[in-house]
Amino acid sequence: MLVSLTRVGAARQALAKGLVVQGADPAAVVAAVARSGLPSLGGEPIRLEQHPRRQELLRLTTPMTWLGTRGARREGFDALGRAVDMVASAARGAGGLLTAPGLSLDGSAVPLDGDTHWLEAADPVEQEVLCNLLRRHSPLLIAIAGRGSFVPGGRRDRVGSRWLADSHEHLAARFLASVTERHLYRVQAELRRRDGISHLDRMDIAPVIGNGAVLVRCLDAQTSLAEARAHVLLLSALALRARSMVKEGRREGHVSQRLLEENRARVISDGLRAGLAEDKRPRERERDRDRGRRDHQAREATPYERRIPARQAVRALLDDLMPEFSRLDATPEEILPLLSLVELPSGQPLRAQDLLAPSAGSGQALAEVVRAALTDSRPGGPLLDAVLAEYPGSGQLMLNVWREALESGLSLRARRDHDRPSARSGSRPDQRRKGRAGDRRGRPAGPARGGNQQ
Repeated sequence: MLVSLTRVGAARQALAKGLVVQGADPAAVVAAVARSGLPSLGGEPIRLEQHPRRQELLRLTTPMTWLGTRGARREGFDALGRAVDMVASAARGAGGLLTAPGLSLDGSAVPLDGDTHWLEAADPVEQEVLCNLLRRHSPLLIAIAGRGSFVPGGRRDRVGSRWLADSHEHLAARFLASVTERHLYRVQAELRRRDGISHLDRMDIAPVIGNGAVLVRCLDAQTSLAEARAHVLLLSALALRARSMVKEGRREGHVSQRLLEENRARVISDGLRAGLAEDKRPRERERDRDRGRRDHQAREATPYERRIPARQAVRALLDDLMPEFSRLDATPEEILPLLSLVELPSGQPLRAQDLLAPSAGSGQALAEVVRAALTDSRPGGPLLDAVLAEYPGSGQLMLNVWREALESGLSLRARRDHDRPSARSGSRPDQRRKGRAGDRRGRPAGPARGGNQQ
């Protein structure tokens, strides 16, 4: 008899989309948009603000809203697309152009910024688990969202994340045993002692004190709205995973800070080309404990020799989150900006920024391409059109394969286990058993010792 049924739902989210005004006074653009009024989302208006230290940088910030269904995301990003279009019109009216951070339309200096995300947690325990879960995957998040700068006519910037490579105000996230005020005070004191920074919001992943949210500030500002939408879905899936872990009574374990910072440095430098060091396998960790290696410094100094490609790790993460993507009603078109990094047959990751090179000869044409990408709220956006045009067969096949997987809600490993024949199928149910039924190689057992051999 079914007594009760509990379904874990998605968390509310907020996004601050980074933008740049070139050739005009950003304050005049903000004032013009304020007079017109930005669209509302969930009854609250979207806000446009200038960066506190770099006035040419603008940020469109959505209110905390629920994006757990396909319809809710369509409504939210349609409103955000209209807001970006209003800012672009105001910039053009002031004699300038709107672009994304990391892009230069006229060959001038390239301002850099990121897209900031907030995820709401139901309670302090969920906030702690979510912080630590995002911390463990932060190198992969940087590899997914990181990109180099773009200057028309310049050489391709192959750095993994130009924004984080040039930043002096980002720290790798720390493991949080608790998010209580007393523990966070100790974390702040340690940051002040070791790094000279006493603010938690300088970390890539940080708890927001007071409102139970988690701040994510390690993702580069994206060139298209479709990429920002895919990142919202990815973070929402991880938040859903953390919420399920809390419901099941599980916590996120500690990952070595040294390992995390080494992998973080690799992806900032090389992006998806990086080789990531893996933590020790459970057997090796158990062997170290048996040998009495309980000293924390000894464990931190242990080398991590095994490396896996960042592309492979990202692909494994996306497959592992298949149940969460399915519960979020995600479509393969929505996560195409993630799939194009790891699934294209050429092996070359494709981003919306790569579509700018053919239009780089004319500044006006380049500005129109950038504006179209920043205001196109369709799932996949211009990147979807480019993938289907460049890979008409394999691109559609990729979407169909992921559509079937999302409908099943099972990861690749779970689908293989589901389709694998039963272990008991065959001539003898006890064939795999050792002992009287046979040895380890499945050969029939010999006669019993002392028995009749006839």
